[in-house]
Amino acid sequence: MLFTTSWDDGYALDLRIAELLERHGLAGTFYACPTPQHGEGMLAEKDIRALAVRHEIGAHTLTHPHLTKLATHEADREIRESKEWAERVTGKPCTLFCYPYGDRNDEVQTLVRNAGFAGARTTEDLRFDASDPFALPVTLQVTPFPYRRRFSPAWKILDPLGPLRFRFARLRKAGIPLTAMTSWFTLAKALFESAKEQDKPFFHLYGHSREIERYNMWKPLEAFLTFVREQDVAPVTNSALIQ
Repeated sequence: MLFTTSWDDGYALDLRIAELLERHGLAGTFYACPTPQHGEGMLAEKDIRALAVRHEIGAHTLTHPHLTKLATHEADREIRESKEWAERVTGKPCTLFCYPYGDRNDEVQTLVRNAGFAGARTTEDLRFDASDPFALPVTLQVTPFPYRRRFSPAWKILDPLGPLRFRFARLRKAGIPLTAMTSWFTLAKALFESAKEQDKPFFHLYGHSREIERYNMWKPLEAFLTFVREQDVAPVTNSALIQ
């Protein structure tokens, strides 16, 4: 089974992600954006070039907008110029794109295809296979589970188990036991074992280093990467999913 990871936005903390991956012999695709996000420190161009030596750099627009809310020419500019930016910084072809917020429609996908990308990643989760290279899904995000860790907007106070509620039916349909839904790590491990037992094509882990830091998820992430590396997997970057 292929094992791939991807990391969004291009935060400076992505260097810590890369170090973790390399320590465990794994690979990542880093979808970088040149515009600072959420007031966080971002990767410098020299850092992106260094990551490109050992991992893969994908495009993630120029300013991280909701592409479906832009005029066609504006969305096209965000997509095309982010590809040009990534290629200028790394000196390598940029073949993959990631939709900000997972926001896409048929028109946006066509713009991405016409810009010369070979594929694009979404945020559709709990998937282990892909049929459309311009709608590549993920398996699991590194984010708090089963409880929320933030309650904005205020209505979320009434839905503390939102992460579990949103996925519960699909997890049960996939045969994940209730005992595996008590923490992010137990869920990740159960999903991985289920994928291996069913001989699925890949497991795709993704996240944002900013959130991993904010919610103190470095230890469960490293524990899962340690577990994965002990399994019979082929570590690949996202581009392998469309090859």
